[in-house]
Amino acid sequence: MDREGDNVLLNKYLNLEKVENNLYRSTYQQLNTVGKTVFGGQLMGLGLMAAGDTVESEYHLHSLHCYFLKGGLDQPILYQVEATREGSSYCSRSVKAIQNGLTLFTMQCSFKKPESDSFEHQFKMPDVPKPDELKDRCQFYKEWIDKTHPSDERLHNILREAETETYEARPAYPQRFRRENGDKPRECMWIRAKHPLGDDPHLHKTVATYYSDMTMADTATYPKPYIPGSNPFFMTTLDHSVWFHRPCRPDDWLLYESECPFTANGCGFIVGRIWSPDGKLVMSVAQETVIRTAKAKL
Repeated sequence: MDREGDNVLLNKYLNLEKVENNLYRSTYQQLNTVGKTVFGGQLMGLGLMAAGDTVESEYHLHSLHCYFLKGGLDQPILYQVEATREGSSYCSRSVKAIQNGLTLFTMQCSFKKPESDSFEHQFKMPDVPKPDELKDRCQFYKEWIDKTHPSDERLHNILREAETETYEARPAYPQRFRRENGDKPRECMWIRAKHPLGDDPHLHKTVATYYSDMTMADTATYPKPYIPGSNPFFMTTLDHSVWFHRPCRPDDWLLYESECPFTANGCGFIVGRIWSPDGKLVMSVAQETVIRTAKAKL
């Protein structure tokens, strides 16, 4: 599944080798900065690449539900696909990510054929500034560091990581993004892949899923003011679900709206909606995250 072009996202993070029928392997793992385990968005993205390869082209990805069971290491990972349903309108696939004989991740994917339906309804997209009216998050980090936290090594590390990401991000609520005084656990951020992705609809949904895990957990921490130089939380994703309502293009701007209605007992629950620039709801997302204070026993 090699692709031409200087595109780290496709040529490394979402590059998958077919070993045999229903079995695939990834050799390049994208590690989280904290914990040095495989990024959950990559596991989901590669799982979707594997599942999509086993489905006829008239079926389109409809939803996915997954659990993260164990942190992956910087070693090859196998993706095993099982056909769990073949129907006239819907089909489904189960995916396991396996490393050293242990299951890291499980996912159930639903695919469906397009249907025409005269009844439509959706919420209204949040009224926020357009991307060309906003600063990139890297610019925010630079200004934040220069003005108030020049010696904050953690912020410097966050900035360096943001500069190497495969997507652009422009927060709609700058003050909330900095969390200087604590704020509501809600975020709206425009995101866009840095490189063109071609015209494959399944790849578009795969990349959108990959990005959907980028910022969700952070939303749960917004009520707590940022403390320079400290990382008061341990966080890792427990489960993640996505529903696809309409086609989307993550190489064009998408507005990612997320909020955390509940955090307690070592967990945070976050819900998200993803909108196209013309105000169409293209995806809904839900995630539960482990969120513990630094003093809690792991």
